[in-house]
Amino acid sequence: MRKKNDGRGYDLDYYTLYLHRYLTEHRFPEADDEVLIAARAEAAANVYVESRLAGDEVFVSSEKAMHSLLDGFEISPYEFVSGILADEFSDHISLDERSIEFWTDTFLQELQAEFNDIELSGEFLNTNEGVIFKLVISGRIAEYFDEYGL
Repeated sequence: MRKKNDGRGYDLDYYTLYLHRYLTEHRFPEADDEVLIAARAEAAANVYVESRLAGDEVFVSSEKAMHSLLDGFEISPYEFVSGILADEFSDHISLDERSIEFWTDTFLQELQAEFNDIELSGEFLNTNEGVIFKLVISGRIAEYFDEYGL
């Protein structure tokens, strides 16, 4: 017996695949968290349906669903650290992709505790706390390079 297709399977697959690809591409640690991804996909599909039922246009509903899907995943720690390396330490390291990847992974391990309870976003980084956080991370990277003579 076939199940009646309510159309949500496609939406869930789309949101699931989109979020997994996004998290993987931007190197979020949550990229392998299938439970989180499934829950986010379901929530995004629900937002879309609720928005459409409220009379919103398709593109508005889609935007609301995507916002729900990606909320909190604006900037990954990987992108944050690799950006600092490229912007502030280009005189210490090669800027080729493999070098940036090596040093970013190294510093993510070294600085893991600093990223606890921090949600990176453009909004956060434009606050005083965000500026201080970036300075702390930059300082820790500079100390590492000074200590190891790089």
